[in-house]
Amino acid sequence: MALAAKGSRGESFLAVVVGGGAAFGLVVITSRSWKACQVDVAGSVPNGLTLLFLGLPLALIVNLVLFNVVFRYAGKTFFFSLIAASLAIAIADLALYSWQGTPAASPGICPGNVPPWWPTWIPT
Repeated sequence: MALAAKGSRGESFLAVVVGGGAAFGLVVITSRSWKACQVDVAGSVPNGLTLLFLGLPLALIVNLVLFNVVFRYAGKTFFFSLIAASLAIAIADLALYSWQGTPAASPGICPGNVPPWWPTWIPT
């Protein structure tokens, strides 16, 4: 597929769409879990601003770099590379959520700052 050949504009577009969408989803899930557990992360700064100016850029950079690296070196077929890059982003975002989405240093009302709606079969 020439549109998403490795090193093309199509690859960059896919990186922004997949990586950016996953970063936005990570920020939304983190915000929802902080609200559900009443976690106050930054003190006087609202949690939304913390996520907007710290969480979103961090997640976006991690996702874009990871997508480009995995997509280029995963294999020769387009679909295998896309699936491998998406899976790598999902694992990285789960690690970012476990690290910052359930902060142990900030007290909340949920045990371990894990919201009750979070599936128990997904580790945090």
